[in-house]
Amino acid sequence: MTVLLTAVLASVALAGCTGNQTGGNPTTAAPTGDGQTSSQPTSDASGTDLSITKFVSDPCGILTTSQVATLGSVQAPQAGTAELGPNCVWDGTDPIKNSTYEISVSKGKDFEAQVGNVKNNGVFVDKKLDGIRVISTDQTDGSIGCLTLIRASKTDSVAVQISSATDERATKKPCPETERVAQLIITNLKG
Repeated sequence: MTVLLTAVLASVALAGCTGNQTGGNPTTAAPTGDGQTSSQPTSDASGTDLSITKFVSDPCGILTTSQVATLGSVQAPQAGTAELGPNCVWDGTDPIKNSTYEISVSKGKDFEAQVGNVKNNGVFVDKKLDGIRVISTDQTDGSIGCLTLIRASKTDSVAVQISSATDERATKKPCPETERVAQLIITNLKG
């Protein structure tokens, strides 16, 4: 599972190194691995930029204590740095029974370039949550893990990942779960 999430992270991280991407109609629906499409406009602007500045030095503070409680049985958060930038990991208490969550804060990485590097993944959903553009993606079918990328601005984003525990896969589908957590983060960023 860690290898799968690392591969997704690496492809997203590499996007920061690519140049401008061209092609495609920005309002064209994007196919997904599960047969769903997104009909939301995918223009560069989402209307409102969100500031992630205070979370660059405190990525674990991006969720409140009560929001962390909704993740399930997780260990104390561990702050660090990953491919996408400063991150916070909440490991499941029991890896078979409890999912692991990771949130990364990316500053100064072109959002559209990141999207370009994952748009051909097995799962790719481009939509808006509370008026903010998010991309949910997984290299395979989204049954074990998922990454949801929140557009904070043209060059800033927040990534939410889940490594789904075996016992939770039937009730906690990875992409809907990362989108649920993304919605919490968006609410916090909007203040």
